[in-house]
Amino acid sequence: MADTIDFEKMEREGWANPAIAKGYADGFELATLLVAKRLSDAVLAGPNSMVLDLCTGHGVVAAELSARGASVTGLDFSAAMISLAQVTVPNASFIQGDAMSINFPDQSFDAVTIGFGVPHFPDPERGLAEAARVLKPGGRIAFSIWKGKGSDGAFGWLFDAVGRLGDPSVTLPTGPDAHMLVDHFIAKPMVTKAGFVDVQLTDVASELGIRLPKLLFDTFDQGAVRAASLLRRQPKAQRAAIREDLVSQVLSQGTKDKSGYRVPAPSVIVSAIRS
Repeated sequence: MADTIDFEKMEREGWANPAIAKGYADGFELATLLVAKRLSDAVLAGPNSMVLDLCTGHGVVAAELSARGASVTGLDFSAAMISLAQVTVPNASFIQGDAMSINFPDQSFDAVTIGFGVPHFPDPERGLAEAARVLKPGGRIAFSIWKGKGSDGAFGWLFDAVGRLGDPSVTLPTGPDAHMLVDHFIAKPMVTKAGFVDVQLTDVASELGIRLPKLLFDTFDQGAVRAASLLRRQPKAQRAAIREDLVSQVLSQGTKDKSGYRVPAPSVIVSAIRS
């Protein structure tokens, strides 16, 4: 396996920044609310379920789980995110911890949810195996992944613009592909190997909400660690060109509403059952 030390450093330092944490909570709110409902459906969350929400972030999935009566524990490595989550869901329990080494005994939970957190795992196979370990047999997992390069939506537009208009010398540290698990032929064997059966992939037509077309750039630049790492190190002219390219995409493919624009940001939910 490739050395991911620099990737882990980027992730931990990035998400420790309260401004990035708040930027994600605000910029991705519309999409994460929709996906939270789908994740909660997939794990059959209800009054008799104990759920571990890994990479809980600002608590949007934990809030939906809690609203359905589940007993929720949220775990995240970011103290900034935990602070936001505690305000969002005061009746849930939140702890700072490492999804690669979950500090709970075997078979502790009925379900595990992970809202867009798997792409931040330095080792997705290990993280999914840890999730399986803390699940009871027959317990359910559901996690979400953004569709990335080549997709018709915000993430696809971003990576296309960076590829065409950005400085090619600006690169990310070595780490796992953030979007690989939208591919059934990659996701199914990896999730199965981790200890699950009945692996299902479901497309979700998630969207981002932005007030002005120029703010799609800021959503990534101020609320997504990998994207921010790519964008903030671009020279001024390249940043401006990427911003304008995203503006043109919003104007041509976004949907205008009373609060601004809705921008497609398609995602996939992967769900499975602990064997």
